[in-house]
Amino acid sequence: MLGIKKSVDVKCVGHTLVAGFHCANPPLIWKFDLERNHSFTISLQGEDGDWELGLTSPKGDFYPIARFINRELADEAFHALQKILMKSKLPLPALPKTLLGWLGLLALCFVLVILAHLAAVSVRSHGATLANVPGAPLLRPGVPQAADDLLK
Repeated sequence: MLGIKKSVDVKCVGHTLVAGFHCANPPLIWKFDLERNHSFTISLQGEDGDWELGLTSPKGDFYPIARFINRELADEAFHALQKILMKSKLPLPALPKTLLGWLGLLALCFVLVILAHLAAVSVRSHGATLANVPGAPLLRPGVPQAADDLLK
């Protein structure tokens, strides 16, 4: 067959399953996003002379991937997909990174609350100091005052 040694080549690249079905009818290359498709079954359906390798959804719908003229080629393709799915080490989900991000955000909020508290204490003590300065405006806590009066 034109220098092709395997009838099926399957690889997992990141979260994408890539398969080349060289002996399918017609030959094809198939990509499948494992990150977006969490639940599926790979299965074979057919009769002598017409076998389909495909995905079965959780609802039971069958989606053909490739057709084969005999059961042996279909079985070889099935086993190649099974082997790569069983041994592939997919990247970890984003949850730990997200969890670390949330913890970092929580720590940042904590620091900002502490800084805001320190700034409020500083303003209160600074206001008390202004009351002792001759000619400074009279500051009365809790009593509304016009900004123009304070800025004179």
